[in-house]
Amino acid sequence: MNPMKRRDFLMNSALLTGGILAGAPAAFARSEGGKLMTYNKVDPSLFEGINRAKTPATPLDKLHVPVITVHEKIRAGKPFRVSVAIGETLHPMVPDHYIHWVNLFAGNAPVGRGEFWPELNEPEATFTLKLDKPVTLIVREYCNLHGLWEHRQELTPL
Repeated sequence: MNPMKRRDFLMNSALLTGGILAGAPAAFARSEGGKLMTYNKVDPSLFEGINRAKTPATPLDKLHVPVITVHEKIRAGKPFRVSVAIGETLHPMVPDHYIHWVNLFAGNAPVGRGEFWPELNEPEATFTLKLDKPVTLIVREYCNLHGLWEHRQELTPL
């Protein structure tokens, strides 16, 4: 058996990689009722910036805007919990539509991050933090079909 030359190996590898990349969209498409489903039905404007709830809230808003819940009275310098749930009714977590991650910020300071996996988690996270002054909590989350969403809430410790 003749050993493969380096040049032949690199050429074969490049051709294989190109074939995989060219076929990837078809490989990741799902079947819906027997027909091929693609994600081109999604409004591309949802991926142009940060989405926030409109007034009045749309059904899309109600499913994607993060809901912030503070469980205890906030006392300056004392730890307290902040829970974040995605959506007024919890966002679905199926392979074709799910929340990938959520980030919590206290002003510009990152507090924490939760990552989710379809069918294994619910899009909820709890963080523990301490404040010594008023701050705006900012929650950002990413939906694989509807882009980046944000909600803000002012907090003032006693």
